[in-house]
Amino acid sequence: MGKTYFCDELNNVLSCFHDRIMSCCSGQIGPVYYETYRGQKIDWDAFKKIKNDAFELLTEENIEKSPCKGCFFLRERRKEDTVSSNFKILNISHWTQCNCGCIYCARMQDSRGKITDKPAKSEYYDFLPLLKQLYKNELLDRKNLMASIQGGDISVLKEFEPIVKEFLKQGIGNFYILSNNIRYQPIIKKLLDKNICTYTTALDCATPELYYKLKRVDKFKDSVENLKKYVKSKHPEGVVVKYIVIEHFNDNIEEITKFVNLMYLIGIQNIEFMIDNRYIMFTNLDEKPLPKHYGELYLCFKNLCEDKGINLRLWSKTEYIINKYALKN
Repeated sequence: MGKTYFCDELNNVLSCFHDRIMSCCSGQIGPVYYETYRGQKIDWDAFKKIKNDAFELLTEENIEKSPCKGCFFLRERRKEDTVSSNFKILNISHWTQCNCGCIYCARMQDSRGKITDKPAKSEYYDFLPLLKQLYKNELLDRKNLMASIQGGDISVLKEFEPIVKEFLKQGIGNFYILSNNIRYQPIIKKLLDKNICTYTTALDCATPELYYKLKRVDKFKDSVENLKKYVKSKHPEGVVVKYIVIEHFNDNIEEITKFVNLMYLIGIQNIEFMIDNRYIMFTNLDEKPLPKHYGELYLCFKNLCEDKGINLRLWSKTEYIINKYALKN
């Protein structure tokens, strides 16, 4: 008998994007549960079968037929691995409207670069009815579920608070909420106080001038002031600020140093170092190498955080790329 493989992402993650419902998060391969979803009625038995069929292909004999072939999340199957009947991580990203225009945004082509400030419904489908159906069909782990809400921006999604309230009603373990942090959200503060939320924003810099170049809106002061409000919650450790490295903009030690110093002054306990998503999603790094100095930047960032007593996190895909390409020598 040949090798068999397993994937925790395939087993645990359901991602609801504006154009499809699929297993893995953006930029990764894996089975698609529903193509071009627009709120249609779903055959839930067929839905569940897609997941089981995907695992059937994770053998040495069938891996060539699997859409998961070559994914870095794939590993050899262990005795204790079992295919779950439900999902423990739900990625919600069914809208694209946003109130800033980050130059590195992977969703820019979907939002057509439009910046909007007024809360509105998704142009594609309402998520709340789908959420209720997922719970009704026992596809979500009520006790341990993590809901990852990112889009677009939550502050311009009209159904954001109803979605949060439905999770609280049905049962949830934790929220992971991503926002540009331009508009203060009282419900975020309440979730932080309850210690059931990781609130993440990408500030990427420490000056209004660079912020405007990266985000195309003049909202640096708003974002910083909102961070100060959120860290006054009962659980400030739930606030995470990203530094996304963008080549020719903030990929230098001077900007990194200013950023870490600002986070220390605000009282941020957790920082996430991340590589520009375009390198992760759209670049073959074996053909187009990662900039040589990224390894040095990461190590500098790590040392600065250690000196300030700030916890440094790495997104799983960034960690993989840093270790494989930036620190390989």
